[in-house]
Order: sequence, then structure tokens, then C-alpha cells
Amino acid sequence: MMNKDLLFLSFSLLSWGWLSETWPAAFGLLFAIVAGKYSAWRWQISSTQFYRCGDLSALLVILLLIDVYILQPTERPIFVLLKWLPVLFAPALFAQLFSSAQSLPLATLFYSLRKQNPELADFKLPYTSLYNRESGVIRLFREIDFIQPYAALTVLSAGAANVQSPLYFIIATALFTGILWTIRPKHSSVPLWLLSIVLAIGVSYFGYQGLRQLHTLVEEKSIAWLSNWQSDPFKGQTSIGDVGELKLSDKIEFRLKADGPLLLHQASYDLYLGHSWLASKHLFMPENPFKPSENGPLKQLEILQQLNRQSVLALPDGTVKITGLDDAYLQYTELGAVKANLSPRFARYQAFYTDRRTGAPSKYDLLVPKQHLDWLQQIADELKLAGQRPETIVELIKSHFQHNFFYSLYLGNQANADLALRDFMLKRKAGHCEYFAAATVLLLRQAGIPARLANGYSVGEYDNRQDLYIVRSRHAHAWAIAYIDGLWRAVDSTPSQWLAMESEHASLWQPVADWWSNCLFHFREWQLQQSRQQNAKLELIAALLLTIYLAWRLYSAKQKLSRKTQNKQSAMLKPCCQGLDSEFYLIEQGLQNTDRARLHNESIQEWVERLQAPELSRLYKLHYQLRFDPLGLSDEQRQLLRQQANAWLEHFRNEAARH
Repeated sequence: MMNKDLLFLSFSLLSWGWLSETWPAAFGLLFAIVAGKYSAWRWQISSTQFYRCGDLSALLVILLLIDVYILQPTERPIFVLLKWLPVLFAPALFAQLFSSAQSLPLATLFYSLRKQNPELADFKLPYTSLYNRESGVIRLFREIDFIQPYAALTVLSAGAANVQSPLYFIIATALFTGILWTIRPKHSSVPLWLLSIVLAIGVSYFGYQGLRQLHTLVEEKSIAWLSNWQSDPFKGQTSIGDVGELKLSDKIEFRLKADGPLLLHQASYDLYLGHSWLASKHLFMPENPFKPSENGPLKQLEILQQLNRQSVLALPDGTVKITGLDDAYLQYTELGAVKANLSPRFARYQAFYTDRRTGAPSKYDLLVPKQHLDWLQQIADELKLAGQRPETIVELIKSHFQHNFFYSLYLGNQANADLALRDFMLKRKAGHCEYFAAATVLLLRQAGIPARLANGYSVGEYDNRQDLYIVRSRHAHAWAIAYIDGLWRAVDSTPSQWLAMESEHASLWQPVADWWSNCLFHFREWQLQQSRQQNAKLELIAALLLTIYLAWRLYSAKQKLSRKTQNKQSAMLKPCCQGLDSEFYLIEQGLQNTDRARLHNESIQEWVERLQAPELSRLYKLHYQLRFDPLGLSDEQRQLLRQQANAWLEHFRNEAARH
């Protein structure tokens, strides 16, 4: 290894240790590399042993992926993999540094290349060991110097630290410029070369800025496209007026321990704009607006859930405290939405609540759309809501829907949202929960009661075996909340048979999906119970066993190589280099230093034609067939070539002796 290579490695490893804060690993690798540079200790490592070092790197990658995806799930597993690339590929680098060849077969890194020369797995030859005048130099092994690629890999790994400054770009530019300088053509113009590098750096920098802006744009659009599966605390899109049948998934979203059925709130909306409900107060705050002192005694439930990096939590009304999400950053809105940022992949957290929500209503909570005033007034007159107490008005509205309406998964054929809601109230009198919730909110407002639309989940499915409530995607629900006597109270007017009706439409595969979901759930739960100290012990034991195994394999490889014999080498060389044992080469060697010797620029065919020897014409054709025909020679032809070549050579020697 040249000094410049050691310089590149040192620069890249120190940069990696600095940016990624992996100083112990960086210094350990650097120490091993320096030892490999200045130590006289070398091993004659075969191709098979090189391959095993590459397999060890692949095994380390697989173990790390298992750890970050299953054992200890993280939010950015790919970045963890990138961060530890220098450690993962260190076995391949050390194999080169401590080998007598001081190079690495490409097949160590690429499995596809190992199939090309399987016979040579344990046989080592230099590049120019075989020369044939018909085909030129034969290179049995394709090898590389892994030093500079490893340095580039280390700088790539340092980028996983995501340092928000130009520092990483400067480090990467310096390293790659140095590498390119060492391999530039010797006769190239230095000013032109430097100009090319400067242009490349400029294009790279501005391209990086452009990609960063594109990433931000794509991320924003992706969130907008993929937000249908998760409640949006700013805007809720109703299904009123859609054509077709509403079908929801049987997927289990989360589980919880609670005293009984209840509604879990995700978001509230106070502005109705035809097809959409929007939240007028959508700014997230770090402080929870609901305080324990304001809401009386606390109740408690426990939620077990697999979360995303950003999740809108489903919580009971009046949640004043959340524990068990210490690693997450919680944010709140005045309308009751709670968002968990950088939350763990799986969490077991507790919610403390009063089942009451406080907070003064706003002017939006009494707005009634003009396009709905006619039927609202008609229904209000039928129910005689005017002059009634708020509690009575709520009961009259709920009773009206419970006795005169039906729950339906079919949404009708009306594409206009306003007309669909009118038809629901005056004609069809059947619809899904958002019809009931929207109509209830507008009726309450028509009667002078501040009201909002809320959505979340209705908890009611109980699993006796797990002693937990199961919450599925199809349990997503919408209801109204009304401001009565200084508190926001849930007003759920949807007929109670809606859960049973949606259960009837469950997939035949639901038991299988539930079994798999339960398996994953129990594994996550078991994993959560393991302490960090226990995980650290397991990792230490695994690292120790892996080190012992690697040392044993290297020792056994050294012993095995010392027992290799030349006979085995010749036997392994023979199948790969077909025809090199042809007896025709004996004739060529026998005619050297004579006037009939083969010229350097002369092919075998031209040489035989110049000699005008009919016997050699037959022999060189058999020789060509042996060398270049994939089928080679039959046993009879091979014996014929051997006998006639030896006979011709013996005859030539006898003639030479007589003269």
C-alpha cells in the first residue's frame, strides 16, 4: 500500500469519525490499517478465503438489518446501515492488507463473478503467468486494489450523519479530488485538468442544492398524496356525495386496555365548506392546552400501537397527560389534535384523561351554510327544537336519527355534496357516519348550540384471549361534539348497528390477517420488555462469538493452505485452461533453436504451412480442436494426438542425430 493510499484512508476515517461521532470505531480501524501497512505479517490467502471474508461482510449487513428492522427498530434504518459501512466492509479490507497478494479478487464483492472460474477457487496465479501466442496473455483472476474504493465508501458513510453545513461537501470534494489527481494521465494539461475539476465541483454543488429543493417539494407532495390513510388535523375530507360503496380495511390499527367502550378523538373541525371540514385553529403548540386542574379527576387507559415517524394520536376527550412516549416530541392544537414526532416504531403508552373537553367556542361553531337553511329549518320545526334546553335538543336529535334513519355502506349516486346531504335528510334517510355527524352538527348550530365535527375511532371490539380492545381501520368513526354548560360533549347520532353491519362485510381472510398481526404484536411487546442492558449483553456476546469464529476460520485457512500440493494446483488448472497440456507444444519446444523454429509473429497454421510437413498439418488441427473447441477431443482423438506427436518428435530427433 502506497503512502498516498494510507493518507486517503486516514483522511476518510477521521472525517467519518468526526461527522458521525464514531471515534472509537474510526481509531480502531485506523490502527488495524496502519498495522497492516507496517507489519511484516502476511498470509497466503486463497480465493476461497477471500470469498469468506466477503461473506462475513454480507453477514454483518444482514445482522445489522435484522437489528434495525426487527430487534431494535429505528426510524431511519438505511441511515444506520450507511453509518456503519466502514465497519461492515472492514473484513474485506483486512483480507487484502494482511494477504501476500496485497490485492482483492473482485469476486469477493460480487457473487456473480464466483461462478465463472469455480475450479480456481483455491488456486492462485499471477496475472501474466500464462502466455499463448494464439490468444495472447491469459488473466485468470480479476483483482482490484480495495484501498481507494474503501476510502470513498467511508466518505459516503460519513454523509449519513446529515450535517446541515457545507462541511461534508468540502470533505468529499477534497478526497475525490486527491484520488483523481493520483490517477490522472501523466501527459495531461494540468490547467485543463484543474479547470475540469472546478467545473465538476460547481455543477455538483448547484446540483446538490437543486436536488435538495426537489426533495423538499417531493416530500410535501408525497405527504399530500398519502395523507388519506391518516387523519388530517387541519382538513377532513368527507365522503358525502361520492359514488359507490364505502369499504374499509379489516387491518388492526392498535390495541388498548380500557374500562369499557369509548370514542377516541383524533381531530376536530369547525369550518364547513361544502364537501370539506376544516380546522380554523391548526397551529401546533408544544404545550397541552388542557390542564388537570381544569378537568377534575383523571381516568387512565393504555394504548399499544405501532407508530410512524409522525402520527396523529387517537386519544379520549380531555387528555391532559401522556406517558410512555418519552422519546417522542408531542405537539397539540387548540381543537384537540395531538401529533407525535420522531416516535418509536412500537410504543406502549398511557393516556390520562377526564372525558371532558374545555375551551371556549369560536364564531365558526355557530355558522350555518345558507344552502342548507331550508331543510334545517324544516327539521327543526318538526322536532320542535326552538326554546328547548340544550340537553333536550341533543336527545331529540339523537332520537330522531335512531328511530327514523338507517346506517348504510352505500353512498348513493348523488355527486353534489350539498344535494347528497339534503337527500339524506329528506329522502333516503340512510348513510354512513359522516352523514349523521355533519347533519347533527348543522342541526345543533341551527338550534343555537356551538358544535363541531370530530373524527377518530369507536372502540368496541373486545378480545378475551388478549384482554384487550381491538381497533381496526373500519372502526374509524365521525361524530358531533356540542358545547353545553361550559364543556364539549360527544353527540354520536349514528345508529348503533353500524359496527355490526361493517363486521358482516369483513374479509374471509380476516382470521389469517389477525393471526399474523397478533404474532407481530406479541413479538413487538416482548421486544419492548427487553431492557437496553439486556440487549447490550446480547450484542456483546454475539460480537465475542463472531470474533472467535473469525479467528478460528483464519487459523484453519492458514493450516489448510500449508497443505496444498502442486499436484492439486495442476489438476485445478487443467479444466480451466483447456489444452495447455497438449503434446503439440512439445514439438514446438523441440524445434526451438533450429532453422525450423516458429517465428514470434507467426501463427501455428502459418508455421506448419511454411514447414511443409503433412504430418504436422493433421496434428495442429487436432491441437486446435483440443484448445478451442468446448467439446474438446474424444478419448480416441486425444490418444491419437499424443501418440503421433511423440512419434513425430522421436523421428525428428533421430534424423537430427544422424546428421
